[in-house]
Formats: sequence, C-alpha cells, structure tokens
Amino acid sequence: MKNKNLNKIIESDLLNIKYDYIEYYVGMAKMVVYWHVKALGFKVVAYCGPETGVLDRCSYYIVKNNIKLVITSASQPSSYKIVSFVDLHGNGIKKIAIEVKDVQSFFKTVLESGAIPLEHPTVISDNNGSVEYATIKIFDDNEIVLINYNDYSGDFMPGYKNIESEWDVGEENTELEKIDHVACALRLNEINLWESYINNIFLSKTVKQFDERQTGGKKKIGILLKVLQSENKEMNNVLVEPDMANKTQVQLFIDQNYGSGIQHVAFSSTNIFKTVDILRTNGVKFTKYPDIYYDNLSAKYPHLDTTLLRKHGVLCDVLNDALLFQIFTAPIGDRATFFYEIIQRVNEYDGFGLDNIHALFEAMENELMTK
Repeated sequence: MKNKNLNKIIESDLLNIKYDYIEYYVGMAKMVVYWHVKALGFKVVAYCGPETGVLDRCSYYIVKNNIKLVITSASQPSSYKIVSFVDLHGNGIKKIAIEVKDVQSFFKTVLESGAIPLEHPTVISDNNGSVEYATIKIFDDNEIVLINYNDYSGDFMPGYKNIESEWDVGEENTELEKIDHVACALRLNEINLWESYINNIFLSKTVKQFDERQTGGKKKIGILLKVLQSENKEMNNVLVEPDMANKTQVQLFIDQNYGSGIQHVAFSSTNIFKTVDILRTNGVKFTKYPDIYYDNLSAKYPHLDTTLLRKHGVLCDVLNDALLFQIFTAPIGDRATFFYEIIQRVNEYDGFGLDNIHALFEAMENELMTK
C-alpha cells in the first residue's frame, strides 16, 4: 500500500509539474538585483549571506507575481562553484527548481529514468522549519533542483532573512506574470540526447519540431528546434541546436557561453504593450525588426491591425483566432548570451511562434538585399 501511495504522489507531481524558481550565478548580485528591480519591476523579499550565517555566497530572493528568481554571487574567492561558473560562462542561469511533494521518492524515480545525480536529498533547517532538496544534472553546467517547502514557514528557504524594508523603492506594475518557457542552446548533435533525457525524467512530450538545417545548397536559417512540454503544459523547454553551415545566434551563444546552457527565459505578460512601454522607459533595450516584417504581416493577415505592433516593435504569430505577441530583449549582460523574452498569449494561443522564425528570416534577408 505504501508503494502505491508513493507512486500516486510521484504521479501527482509529474501531472502538476511547474517551474518554481530560477537561480542565476553572477559577478555582483546586488547590481543585477537592482537592475531587475528598477528595470523589470521585481520586489526584493529576502537575502542570505555571511550576515545570516551563509558564508560562501550572497543570494537575493526576488519576485514578480508568480515569477521567483534567486540572484547569487560569491562572497569570497574560495566560493569556487560560483566563481568558476561566472568566469567560464559569465552571468547566467545555474539552476531551475521544481517543487515536489516527496523529494526522496521523486529523486529515486528520476534516477531510475536516467537522471544524473549531483546532490542527493538533503534537509536544511532554521527556526522557521526545514526544506528538503536534491539536484540533478542538465546540460554542461546546469542543475535541476527538486525541492519541498511543506515543513517551512519562512519567506523562502533556511538561511534567508526578510529585507523588504531595505529595498522599498516602489514596485512598478510591469504586468509580468509567470515563467512561460525556458530556451536552451545546445551544440551540434546534442538535441536528441537532452530531448530523451528530459522527456524520460519528467514524462514530457516533444510537441513541436522546427527543422531548418542547411540541405542541398538552399539557404536556410540553420537551426533544429524542439519544444518539450509537460502534461499540464506548465513546463515548456525549448531546445535548439545549430547546423554546421551557418553562424547562427545559437552558435554565438555557445561560443560566448563557452558551452551549452540556458539561452533565455520567457515571461508572460498580461499586457505586452504596457510592459514594453514601461521597460523601454526604464532603459531596457529590445531587439529591433525591419519594417518589411510588419508589411508582410499586414499583407498576410489584412484583418490584423499592426499599428501597436509597429509602434512597440512586437512580433505577432496568428493561429486561427488566437494570437501570440512576443519581443526579445538585448542580452542583459556584457556577453552576447542570456536575454529575456516577453510574450502574451491571446485567446488561448498554445504554440511557440515558430512561423515568426521564418517570417523574421525572410524579412532580414529582404532588408539586406535592398541595402
């Protein structure tokens, strides 16, 4: 009976799986936190570091509606795990956390499905209770954290102290709501390996594939992309690898990141035009697109009003009566690596804007030909 109950718990975790928090390793946490607060409207909730008894790091827990981020930097040169990650990859995502009901059983199950263990189930505690977690490997230097907070009543995790009063700078309503998907850039011939790994562990499925690799001399975009989606559609992982013939944005990330890793995170917005307007006012830089993209969009969908799209530089994908609005920031650090995507799904649009990849490629090509 016990095994049956455990299996039901694990099955429930897999059916209700979603992103919990995402953790960045950066060179100077306080500065990156300040940017997220002032530019994106995040609120600082809690902090851990030498002052709270955590000697090797300074970590800030920040939130925006259902988005939870942890920004971490090394507090001393001997914090080699953090220092070596930042030296090699620059500022970037280290961990993706998923909340589960039974860490030990879930950890055992994913190991049986092929997961590579990094840290076995561990319990940490303070006066507010305890948190149990374990970690497994993904990509070159990333981790998936399996975590349970059931026995904890604090703001986040043991070791963290509430510092909201110290960062009372006025939270701006940027309309950012939750994590929509995580996109990962992989080396040539890695995509099938990690597709199988993730789908086996989390029982997700490959729901979309976009193959634009160079064949027969015809000019193509030069990428292979796959979308992996959980049963409840709450965890979406986009995997993309370059081909041998083209120097793509994917290959640029791999070169600058010094390996495979998490290229961008997409935040959903309840009003993308308001979000973009506020973020641009706050100094956020966005990728620009040629006017011909909007000309082509208007010609293809005459009923679609592109006025706001042009004004704000937002892309649009149409699927029957459903729409996807999307825009990409410039890389948020000094390296041409990690960036954010902002999206809004209208009328239950459930795709991933794959037609926009073609449309943008053609628009960029036409723009170059006219110069």
